[in-house]
Amino acid sequence: MIKRVLLGTALVITLAIGYGTFTFFSFKAGLPEPAGELRTFALSHAGLQRSYNVYRPVSLPDNAPVVFVLHGSMGSGLGMRDMSAREFDMIADREGWLVVYPDGFENHWNGCRSTADYTANVSNIDDVGFLSLVVQSLANDYAIDATRVYITGVSNGGHMAYRMALEAPGVFAAYAPMAASLPAPETFGCGRLNQPVSLAIFNGTQDPVNPYLGGAVSVMGNDSRGVVLSSAETAAYWRELAGLDKAARELVHPERDGDTTTRIVEQRWGEAPGYEVRLYTMEGSGHTMPTLTSWMPDWLAALLGGNAGDLSGAEEALSFFSSHRLEQ
Repeated sequence: MIKRVLLGTALVITLAIGYGTFTFFSFKAGLPEPAGELRTFALSHAGLQRSYNVYRPVSLPDNAPVVFVLHGSMGSGLGMRDMSAREFDMIADREGWLVVYPDGFENHWNGCRSTADYTANVSNIDDVGFLSLVVQSLANDYAIDATRVYITGVSNGGHMAYRMALEAPGVFAAYAPMAASLPAPETFGCGRLNQPVSLAIFNGTQDPVNPYLGGAVSVMGNDSRGVVLSSAETAAYWRELAGLDKAARELVHPERDGDTTTRIVEQRWGEAPGYEVRLYTMEGSGHTMPTLTSWMPDWLAALLGGNAGDLSGAEEALSFFSSHRLEQ
């Protein structure tokens, strides 16, 4: 009996960290049903069949901007769509964005953590090439603006966003990793082009998986994901690449969720149209994307470290993205 309980608890935690391969977390009714079209595409890359999901709003203008939204470990593109409370789709309906929810290989992304024991990393899956190919494929199927393609992701998805910024900075115009920090040197497993990018980091001070102050990443006792830098050190890496050495401009976001034990403090270096780096410190918040919509039950929010719901991560990321584009 005890073994069954422990196994059940482990499964819940696994699903929690993966943000739901299916609709496991749609406990709270009221997720919006956007009016646009959701399609799943498949393509072949590096000898593998890969898939990605695209949300197209009813009205999509020519030269539309695109946002890639990457799921966490053990997740899926459609699970990420639900985990973000479909806020990206609702913004797409309002502002004319195309939203892409790709699927990682066997539910993981090959980020920059050299010691991670999931197949995407062990087999060195070419996710940089896969995501780059999806961008090219979108140009054939939709009227997109190749200078305004952006990427965000949570946890393992955030690590993949870092890898794109490190190794292929010409694919996306700006980046917004969430619940993720750069790996420390001893477990760093990426190449580096050392090119500056515009990037916004969203990390919680109570994150039980990706420690805000840096250190070992542990998932259910699995320490293979190695060690990460602190959130401040991660921001400093990108600031130094961009030559942003002036003091940060600081903003405390207004209280919106009725929980005075949490707040979001934003630091900004640089400004558009030049390079810009932001760090959103989500005080009292954990391993999640901040949302204004309560998509998960209270017990799960507590398990992940809570949610500072004073802003929408989707709204904030797309607002940040809108100020940046690739130079041609």
